[in-house]
Amino acid sequence: MSLAVGSMLAVIILPVVGALAITLEDRERPWLLATGALSLTAVLTGALATIMILDGPATYRVAPGLAFRSDTLSVTIGLLDIVLTLGILAYTRTAGPHSERFYVAYLLFTTAVFGVVLSGDLVGTFLFLLLLIWATGRLVECTEKAGVASAARGYRRTATLGALLYLAGVVTAAWLAGSTNADRLGVRLATVGHTDSLVVTSFVLMSVGLALLVALIPLHGWLVETHARATDPVSALISGVLPAAAVYAFLRVLFDVFTIDFLAVNPGITSGIIYGALVSLLIGNLLAYAQRDIKGMLAYSTISQFGLVVAGLLVATETAVFGSVIQLFGHGIVKGAFCLVAGIIAIRFDARTIDEFGGLADRAPLVAGAFAGLAVAMIGLPPTVGFVGKWYIAVGALEQGLWIVAAFVVISTLLTLGYMIPFLDRVYFGTFDGTDHGPQTVTRAMVLAVVLAAVLSLAIGLGSVTFESLLREAIEQLVAAPVG
Repeated sequence: MSLAVGSMLAVIILPVVGALAITLEDRERPWLLATGALSLTAVLTGALATIMILDGPATYRVAPGLAFRSDTLSVTIGLLDIVLTLGILAYTRTAGPHSERFYVAYLLFTTAVFGVVLSGDLVGTFLFLLLLIWATGRLVECTEKAGVASAARGYRRTATLGALLYLAGVVTAAWLAGSTNADRLGVRLATVGHTDSLVVTSFVLMSVGLALLVALIPLHGWLVETHARATDPVSALISGVLPAAAVYAFLRVLFDVFTIDFLAVNPGITSGIIYGALVSLLIGNLLAYAQRDIKGMLAYSTISQFGLVVAGLLVATETAVFGSVIQLFGHGIVKGAFCLVAGIIAIRFDARTIDEFGGLADRAPLVAGAFAGLAVAMIGLPPTVGFVGKWYIAVGALEQGLWIVAAFVVISTLLTLGYMIPFLDRVYFGTFDGTDHGPQTVTRAMVLAVVLAAVLSLAIGLGSVTFESLLREAIEQLVAAPVG
């Protein structure tokens, strides 16, 4: 077994080992065990990235229906997963939840995301999606807020329906091509013909199923409800990690299994998804614009941002796909950290709505600075990661003559500016008339996590040229002319 294969399996298995340790051995220190397991996972993810850079992509078939692969894209999203889960875990040390079941579900959530990202077989992806759905439902339930059980139940129903639709598409493709391996399917479905009615049906089933998990409008209700009811750390996972895993699965289905040739010969489907994503982008921003509660605003902003990412993928040029990937990566960091900033403000000041944010910069300048930095990145102003992602998507769209996509990128930026400015205005120029429980109510680690995220959003934007060079070969292969 090669080092790459061993590292792939280890990053999936280690969080499971940590969960078992919490359940069976030591229920008194679940945070420490979870931190240890994820820290080792982070080290191995870094090792996997290094091995991949030195030796190239690797694949490993465990059993029929279960195969894993590491390449630049999967390792990049894997790094996003571990950075976010470790950062959020630092926040939970003080803010909680502190229960054993929370940390068990947290670790299994991490395993599921790594499984989706590293899976090279569509059945394996389905199995890890099921684990992701179960773990997310358990995480949402780790609070005593009213209505949480109903929110978790609604999420499970919607997400399970999405996973089953995805599976129906996989079964249809396997029936046609005799395999569920992503690489083999890409070749065999091309032989069947991309205009074949069953091939089209397979794509539609998988796409609609994953759209339910991404929470594109009008399939977004579960995200808004769970975001509102969940604790702030879980909201960070729901905004930053959960839809990103589903988008990544869609990216692999789109380019590895069906290829850009499918898009070329089915322009109606391509246009339909692009316009549907743009509708989600616009309506999500408009609904965010109307929110007074910070968590409601963040939920609808997430829906809007993933509409932008999907639209960029369907443009299907190297430039636009890179923009979507870096937007996916940046959004995870920015939105996840934003949820934690909202939690810090709520803990110290009991503030959740825009009216309660007045004058917070005078009381907590470092937290306010992180809030402002993340807001700039979310708006998409240069030189942050949010600007870079939008820029590449817009340029890629113009290369294809899709001016409407470029126009919606600009409209999205203006709308995001419109609903972020009032919050920033209140934070820096409003008058404080709320309750201050004191700086001791939040730890340095909590504040450090969100400040580092704001700095990272700037660093990724400034280093976008380096990111592009690292990802160029993988993206070229994704959008290359199909074989056969």
